[in-house]
Amino acid sequence: MQSIERPADIIAKTASNDGIVKNAWYLAAWSDEVSQELLPRRIAEEPMVFYRSSDGTAAALLDRCPHRKYPLSAGKLDGDLVQCGYHGFRFDTDGTCLSVPGQVKVPLSANVRSFPLVEQFGQIWVYPGDAALADPAKIPHVPWTSEWWSTTGLSPLNARASLLIDNLLDLSHETFIHPGIGSPEVAETPIEVERDGDVLWVRRKMYGVACPPNYAKSSGLTSPIDRSQEIQFFAPGFYVLHVRVAAAGDTGPGHLSKVVYGITPETKHTTHNFYGICRDLPRDPHKRPFSGQRITVQEDKEALERLERALVADPDNVPEVSIGIDRGGLLGRRMIADLLRKEAQD
Repeated sequence: MQSIERPADIIAKTASNDGIVKNAWYLAAWSDEVSQELLPRRIAEEPMVFYRSSDGTAAALLDRCPHRKYPLSAGKLDGDLVQCGYHGFRFDTDGTCLSVPGQVKVPLSANVRSFPLVEQFGQIWVYPGDAALADPAKIPHVPWTSEWWSTTGLSPLNARASLLIDNLLDLSHETFIHPGIGSPEVAETPIEVERDGDVLWVRRKMYGVACPPNYAKSSGLTSPIDRSQEIQFFAPGFYVLHVRVAAAGDTGPGHLSKVVYGITPETKHTTHNFYGICRDLPRDPHKRPFSGQRITVQEDKEALERLERALVADPDNVPEVSIGIDRGGLLGRRMIADLLRKEAQD
């Protein structure tokens, strides 16, 4: 594992890259979103339709009938077959066209593309690129802790995925954007950065600092506290934040939480922001412990959509300046650029 201490070359040379990596697994849906109804969703510029067959197996097809390109999601599910709503072409979960109207012979070119799909830990992953390269072993394996409180959500983001990645890899913005979880020490505390292949670690440890309102509410702690943030980023689009808070000087396990983000590009300027959180809180049906997380997601959404509009309106006039707190985000950009370069060479 390589320790990154002073990536001056990255700060000097790396600009934001907004290309979409196709040969990668992306979080496409939470399991409870996909049923025996047709769900349209664009992933990495590819229009897809998701559904479950009668045995509960999830499938993903290109959301276009090869006959006249009508969206299959505007058709219906007839048993285990998707029937186009325009001329009635019928497809199985592999995308094989089984029947067409008015003739017995089905043209070989009438098949529709199916996408590699894996379901695990309540997550549905899809591979929009070259199916021959879709290795399930490369899907990030981050199971929920089932005994903990947990929730998931999806916040459509009208901004490019690279902006959300920058945001999540540089948590110093908590001090200024998120009053519920931020404190002055977040922006002032140095980070440690490590890269291990396509996985990036960014760590920040704070001792004897102020207890933000959300942590006081969820844990019962008061200032001062010790808190740590350990980011685990799986390029190009999955993120886990491991959080610990405890009374200052407490060397025990403290209060733990795990926050995940599936950063899935929809188009070059829009993103599916899948988020989830679990905490080691005692289960209480009368408590709603995650309202703060939803507020945090909304605060980021407002900031990033404002930034996207500014970049679209004036993309080149103001040069970008980076500082030490950007080391994690800049290395994340480099990792995605490496994946794009590799994809272009394959």
